[in-house]
Amino acid sequence: MDQSIVSVFLGLGLSAATGFRVFVPLLIINLASRGGFLELSPKFGWMASSEALVAFGAATVLEIVAYYVPWLDNLLDTVATPAAVVAGMVATASVVTGMDPVLRVILAIIAGGGLAGAVQMTTAGGRQISSVATAGLGNPIL
Repeated sequence: MDQSIVSVFLGLGLSAATGFRVFVPLLIINLASRGGFLELSPKFGWMASSEALVAFGAATVLEIVAYYVPWLDNLLDTVATPAAVVAGMVATASVVTGMDPVLRVILAIIAGGGLAGAVQMTTAGGRQISSVATAGLGNPIL
């Protein structure tokens, strides 16, 4: 299969994952690129830096812990929804290789950001329903 097609599917998969947890896919991109398992697009080499590792790692831990606090997870969804869209765009743009830069940006904005936003809004909606039905106690399971 053509390498650029594989990178598009990888980018879209990572973008969808940012809809579930904003920073986990970015941390995975960092670790995979540092380990030599993932080639980043030009201008996204910063995602493999030690500084990015610390930032993505700390943000991942905080995000996961926050989702286990019933009232804090709903508050986090307010911030996470736009952040997921941006993270989805970055995730797609960072791993798509072998494509014209303008097309890569368009793909990242429309498909990456759109997919991340759709997944995030679906999960946030599910947590809202769970919050009403279980007083927030069912949210960690969801």
